[in-house]
Amino acid sequence: MTMKRALTILLCTLVLTALAVAQGDLLGKANQKYRDGDLKGARTLVDEAVADQVLARSPELWVLRGFIYKDLCKDAKGEEADVLRDEALASLYTAVVTDSTKQYTESSVPAYYYLAKTMYNDAAHALNDQDPARAIGLYDKYGEALRRMAPDTVITERDIEFGNALGTVYVKLYAQDRKRQERYDQAVDTYKRVLALDSSNYGANYNLATLYYNRGVYNIQLITADNDIPSIQQIQEVSREFFTLALPYMLKAHRMRPDRKETILGLEGIHYSLQDDEQSRHYRHLYEELEHDERKEKGQ
Repeated sequence: MTMKRALTILLCTLVLTALAVAQGDLLGKANQKYRDGDLKGARTLVDEAVADQVLARSPELWVLRGFIYKDLCKDAKGEEADVLRDEALASLYTAVVTDSTKQYTESSVPAYYYLAKTMYNDAAHALNDQDPARAIGLYDKYGEALRRMAPDTVITERDIEFGNALGTVYVKLYAQDRKRQERYDQAVDTYKRVLALDSSNYGANYNLATLYYNRGVYNIQLITADNDIPSIQQIQEVSREFFTLALPYMLKAHRMRPDRKETILGLEGIHYSLQDDEQSRHYRHLYEELEHDERKEKGQ
């Protein structure tokens, strides 16, 4: 090896060493900012480090970035919080998949699932605020986050729980403005999706039956003295179709919980609306028997 070649190799080695020191110093400064509580400063430095191709292969960097963004998310709201959480999740996931020695997995994975859970909680809050679009977006991202970390994740029970809650929100929104037909359709579709997951779900069966029944009743209530006989007959026929749609779902709910007064009264009303007086009286009798038994138990 010539002297010139040896000097070139030495020079390259020194440059690479200096670069590595500089990179480590950048990551160290970001970590110190984070430990000092300067989240904005830590964010600036860690994002600068991410742009470096060498540091970007380091799981330490992604762990630190994940925790910085996780903590930034705590004090943020709305869309800003969503963006910060997405970045935190992506960073923590990258930390796990690049951590071949599993040195940081123990801290990264719980933090990842904590953030995913906050998505679910925020989706629930959005339902409480009657904001179904935001709730759906957050819940979908929650499921995606779980499956990204563990592709075989199944959350059917939560899908059912969320679906029933979402359907209730659509029903409330529809009740506030009956002219918004899309809210009614969304409620029907949501309950049907729940039943596709669990055909024996009591809440979805009862709520769908009630939705159909109330739609039929509402149509009849719209009849006024200005309606002619043909239009009245048409409205009654359409309402009858809704009562007919309600019946099998209410019957199924009743079979699942035969002592629930709400389904017994529902069946009485549906049969009455279908002009089946015999069945209507049957369920009225069941209701009165149930009332009598309850009073007897209470010693009244």
